[in-house]
Amino acid sequence: MYRILKASLILWGILLVPCGHAFPQNYMNVLNLRYYIQPGITMKDTSVSMSAYEYRFEAAIPLELKNDNIVGLKPQFKSIALTGDDLSSKDLKIYSVKIPVFAFIKWGDSKWSTYIDISPKLNSDFRNISGRHFQIGAMTINYYERKKDFFWQFGIFYNQDTYGPFIMPLAGFDWKIDELNYINILLPAYAIYERRLATKLYTGFEIELSGETYRMGGSVYENSFISQLGEQKMTFLTEPRLFLDYYVAKHWVLYAKPGIRLFQKYEHYTEADERIHDSGYLEGILKNNFYIELGLAMRFRYDEADEL
Repeated sequence: MYRILKASLILWGILLVPCGHAFPQNYMNVLNLRYYIQPGITMKDTSVSMSAYEYRFEAAIPLELKNDNIVGLKPQFKSIALTGDDLSSKDLKIYSVKIPVFAFIKWGDSKWSTYIDISPKLNSDFRNISGRHFQIGAMTINYYERKKDFFWQFGIFYNQDTYGPFIMPLAGFDWKIDELNYINILLPAYAIYERRLATKLYTGFEIELSGETYRMGGSVYENSFISQLGEQKMTFLTEPRLFLDYYVAKHWVLYAKPGIRLFQKYEHYTEADERIHDSGYLEGILKNNFYIELGLAMRFRYDEADEL
């Protein structure tokens, strides 16, 4: 089991994908529970008082093959709810269930390696579920080991969203600067700087861009969908945040991530991709707001792998 972790931790981590893409990190979360606190939420064009609730569960199940190649599953669940005082609009509740199948391939003795995954998912309000509520995504990232602890990375992400195909190129690098400092950048999706303060304490800065679409089986508009991407399909939820990780045990970490949510949207569209302005749901563009992500994870760090 520990050989699996050591081989995979350099190049693989649990993904929060904007639109579904993954990113490498210097650790793997085998289990991850997250809850989001968002006080003072309001719509951008109204004064309606509202609350937002979001929680997520993620896991990783890797299996080592020959020559340090790896395959596995990454089951994920996400629940989002918007509730408000406007009795004329129903609360918005949407969910995502994903079971990505992934592989990490080491190309012999060369400096090249490849990560690939295929991600079937159900993005829906869990009402009148049909085949239109399911999506399929895929991603590949190639890595080139420029020198010890430094990797170039580039690839492509694809998702068959409710409105049609979405494609995004990815590029960046992964660099363990020294025993205390680490940086990972995968543009345009994600960036992180991590600083070790003590054996059990880490801090740093992250920024993440994300966005998905959800089919609405409970809407009077047949096959309509909720989108976080806006009319031009290029407005992503943007989350710059700090983080503080505390290891309560060797592989168990409690963490907090205070930050700001920018460009947060839950807009309702018809099947023909036309904006619905009398949706019946609590939906639209939210004002930029402060939030805190709280989490508990079972985590294996790459920089500890030799000791496992």
